[in-house]
Order: sequence, then structure tokens, then C-alpha cells
Amino acid sequence: MKISLIGASGLVGNHVLRFLLESSFVTEVRSFGRQELALNHPKLMQSKTDFSDVEEWARDWHFDVLICCIGTTRKKTPDLSVYKTIDYGITVRMAEWAKKSGCSSVHLISSVSANATSRNFYLRIKGETEEALLSRGFTSFQIYRPGMLIGKRQESRPAEWVGQKLSPFFDLFTFGGNYHSISAVKLAQAISNNVEKNPLGNRLLHYRDFLSVIK
Repeated sequence: MKISLIGASGLVGNHVLRFLLESSFVTEVRSFGRQELALNHPKLMQSKTDFSDVEEWARDWHFDVLICCIGTTRKKTPDLSVYKTIDYGITVRMAEWAKKSGCSSVHLISSVSANATSRNFYLRIKGETEEALLSRGFTSFQIYRPGMLIGKRQESRPAEWVGQKLSPFFDLFTFGGNYHSISAVKLAQAISNNVEKNPLGNRLLHYRDFLSVIK
């Protein structure tokens, strides 16, 4: 199975990449990003890009699965138009290219409560991205909606750090529901396992679904 991956430098994407490279069902992974990863592996190909030349890739790279782990923060990208260009624009552009290339399966990391009509900018962008990819008509479209992600990031996110420390307490009130926190490693494992299962149709996955896929 050949896989294209965007967002491999992020908290979840990095773990997804490592799971894929260790998996026997994967023959090749092509990672796209603004910077190359400090990682060498016989199955890994890296393409350094600003995502403006997507159409050029369609000529020489055909794959089975697209995994989208890309995302930014308001701290790193305070300009809302630029924020949307990254979270929504790059993801949709990659999905359009994937469709033209014959890719039939897309896996997208979104967020719990994502909604295209939400007043919250972050949740609205996530919801709009889900709807945009859904309209492309892939044979399989898997949407992962995690709550608080637990793990150590390369950059400093004070508010998220506090949230991670408090998550064991708040998790008690989620009763294992959609808002329960999950470690980046477990989410990555769920994605990798689900890619291998290659399910058909469209599906929204939440906390309990992640755990089910991991088993």
C-alpha cells in the first residue's frame, strides 16, 4: 500500500508516520511538508513543498491512501485568513489532487465538536474541511475527532500544557465519551490500524472508536 502523508512533523502525524513505516502492509510513504524530517527509512520519501505545486505531483505519484494530520495554532498563525489557508486550503488541495491521482481513501484528523456552522473559528474550519472532503466522493473517508491530545510537542503551548495536566480530572466527567482525552500515540495507532483495515464508506470516529480500532 502506498500512502501520502501531510503533517508528519506534528504531534500525531509524527507517530502516524512511524507506525506506518513499521507496518508490513505499507510499501511506501511519501511525506509532504515545508521542511524535511530528520528521519531516514527505506520506505520513506520526502517532498519539500509550500503546497503551491500540487498539480505537478499528480503526474508522477500515484497512491492508495491520503492521511491529513496538518494543522496550525492561533499563536503561530494569528492572521485568520492565513490560518484557513493552512488548515482548510492545503488539506482540500491535497484531497483534490488525491482524487485526480486515483486515490480512493482519505483519513482526516479533525476535532471533537467540529461543525461548519459553529461560531468558534477553529471548530468551523474543521467542520468546513470535513464537508469539503466529503463532497469529493472518496470510496472511504475516515474522520477522526479527538478531544484533548496528550503528548509532548516541539513548540510551547502553555494553555494546552495546563489542559493536559487537568485532563485526568476532567476525563472523569466524560464517562469515556467523545470528549475524553487521548494520547497522540494511541490516536496514531488507531489511524494506522484503520488504514490497514481499509474500511469502505464514510465514518466519524471518536474516543471509543479509537480504542476499538486499536484492539
